[in-house]
Amino acid sequence: MEAKTEKRGLSNKNRNLIIILIIIFLLIFGPVEPYGIIFRLAYLIIIPLLFWLALKYWGRNLWKMGALENDHLNRAIFATVAGILLVGAYSSFTEKNHLECDQQIGIGDRIECVGDYIRVDGPNKIAGLIQIVFAGVIFYFAIIKESKDS
Repeated sequence: MEAKTEKRGLSNKNRNLIIILIIIFLLIFGPVEPYGIIFRLAYLIIIPLLFWLALKYWGRNLWKMGALENDHLNRAIFATVAGILLVGAYSSFTEKNHLECDQQIGIGDRIECVGDYIRVDGPNKIAGLIQIVFAGVIFYFAIIKESKDS
C-alpha cells in the first residue's frame, strides 16, 4: 500500500528564500539617485512584504506542493543562483577592462576609496575568484542532504 503524501503548499523555507532573493535584487538594481534614501527604504520594505503576503496566500492555496517538491524547488533556487555567479565569474575573467579606484587611504584596519573609479585594461580576476568561491558555497547548499529534524 502506498503512503499518501500531504500536499500543503510552498514551504516557509522556500518562501523566505524567494523573499531574500527579491530583496537582494532590489538592493542591486533598484533606483537610488533621483529619489533618495526614504524612497529606497520604502520600496525595500513594501515590495518584499507584498510578495511575502502573496506567496503566503497563493503558495499555500494554489501551489499544492509536498515535501519532495519543496525540496526540489529549494535545490533549484540554490543551483540557479550558483549558475548565475559562475556566469558572472566567466564575464569577470573575460572582460577587456574593469573599474578600479585610483586613490585609497587606510582608516584603521580597512581601506577606503577616496578617489575616482577609473577604467583599467584587463580582466577583474579578484571579482571572478570571489564569484567562483560564492558559487561553490551556494552549490554546496543545493546538493547537501536535508536533515530529518528540519
